[in-house]
Amino acid sequence: MELRTDSVTIITGGGGAIAGAIAEVFAAAGARLALVDVDEAAVRERAATLDALALAADLGSMTAAAEMVAVVHRKLGRVDALIHTAGAFAMAPAHAYSDELFDRMLTVNLRTLCATTCAVLPGFVEQGRGFVAGFSSGVVWDGRGGEGMSVYAAAKAAVASFLRSVEAEYRSRGVTAAVVYPLGAVDTPANRRAMPDADPAGFIDPAEIGQALLFAATRGPRGRLAELAIGAA
Repeated sequence: MELRTDSVTIITGGGGAIAGAIAEVFAAAGARLALVDVDEAAVRERAATLDALALAADLGSMTAAAEMVAVVHRKLGRVDALIHTAGAFAMAPAHAYSDELFDRMLTVNLRTLCATTCAVLPGFVEQGRGFVAGFSSGVVWDGRGGEGMSVYAAAKAAVASFLRSVEAEYRSRGVTAAVVYPLGAVDTPANRRAMPDADPAGFIDPAEIGQALLFAATRGPRGRLAELAIGAA
């Protein structure tokens, strides 16, 4: 069965490869999209191919996040869903902790999610429905810990905890949340460059992540999907 949606969906990190694949899936299903990124050139180029609204914003600021959501409301009439793909990764053992590393991992992975989610929630509550999704990590899903990436793993665990708490607080008002756990490397140009000796056939297809999110976003209150662990064969 082909899924269709008329939702107005914000996708953050909109200039990135994963966001691009998700955006293509949602656009093909009929969604109206607002793509947001700090890289204005990248997000405008992507938006032009999908007839989407392009917005440049630094979502580490609550003020900027609120202004971005207000623009989407003005231009597209409402917001039905937020898919937060903005994030950052860093390898560093626990003894290599630094304030700079902590600030980057928590700001890009968690603070941007918190600010953007808080900006969309009032509209979701007013209309009695809304969907939020964000990306955690496979090292959080399987509980084995992030060896060599402790601060990154901590940030991604916080992402999962925040989204679960949002759902617990707002589910009775029609808001659902989903946590995405990629169980391995996603097939992006950056990952292919970083792992030139790996077989990309074993990477996760980002379009499959998009399909999983579309399915989760279109569920009713009696069939919600709160945890999306997605891997490759």
